[in-house]
Amino acid sequence: MHSLLSSRPLRTCGLYIACALSGLFLIAACASTVAPASSISGTASYRERIALPPDAVFEASIEDVSRADARAELVGSVRQESPGQPPFRFTISYDPARIVAGHRYVVRARISQGGKLLFTSDTAYPVLVPGQADNPQLLLRPVGGAPVAAAVTASFENTYWKLTRLGSTSVEVATSQPEAHLIFQGPQKRVIGATGCNRLSGSYTLDGSRLALGETASTRMACLQGMALESSFLQALSRVASWRVTGEQMELLDASGVSLARFESRYMQ
Repeated sequence: MHSLLSSRPLRTCGLYIACALSGLFLIAACASTVAPASSISGTASYRERIALPPDAVFEASIEDVSRADARAELVGSVRQESPGQPPFRFTISYDPARIVAGHRYVVRARISQGGKLLFTSDTAYPVLVPGQADNPQLLLRPVGGAPVAAAVTASFENTYWKLTRLGSTSVEVATSQPEAHLIFQGPQKRVIGATGCNRLSGSYTLDGSRLALGETASTRMACLQGMALESSFLQALSRVASWRVTGEQMELLDASGVSLARFESRYMQ
C-alpha cells in the first residue's frame, strides 16, 4: 500500500515535466516559424556641389503608397546623423510579414538640419516589385530655402567623374556593380576608376588640354552585366587625345575633337 501511494506523486510529477517540456518544444517551434527581417540597400545623392553641415541628418524610408486616398504607411526606416557627404549609402530593414501582394512600395529620402528640410527625393522609387532587383539610387533635390551652390567649374584632376555617355549612347549603372567612373589623381599622375564591371588603374600625362593615357591595368572579374559597357569604355579610353571641362561636365575627345565619353562630377567616394 505504501509503495502504491508513493508512486502517485511520481507519476503526477512526471506528467507535469512532460507537459512543461511539450510547452517548451511548442514555443521553440513557433519561434522558428517567425520570418527573419529583410532589408533593402541603396544610395542617395544630389548634384549641387555643396558640403552638408556637420549636424545634418539623413533619413530614408520604405512606404506603402497603395491607397491614393490615405497617407503612406511606413514599413521601415533608417536615420543617419552626421552622414558626411554624398553619395549616402543606406540599408533599411523591414518585416516581410507586413508586405502585401499587390501593394505598391517606394523608397524616399530626405536631409534636414535642426528640423529644417534641406534636400528631399521628389520622385517615387519603386521597390519590392516581383521579379525586379532592389537597389534604389535616389536623386535628392534642394528644398526652397536650402543653400544653393553658385555655378562652379569642376577640376579635371582629383574629381570623381561618373561616366554618363559613351559617344551618343547613355550609360546605365548595372545592379550591384561599381558604376563606371574615373579619378585623375594629380600628384601621382595616376588614373583609377571602374569600367562598370572591373576596377582599372594606369598613368597619364597632361599638356594643357592634351591628355595621353598610359597602359591601363584592370581586374579580370566576369560580370553578369556590364561586360559590353566595359569593352566599349576601354576602347574609348585607348583613343583619348584631349579633355574638356564645362561646369560639372567633362568630355574625353579623340584626335579629331570628337567626344568619346562624357562624365558628371561627383564628390570623392
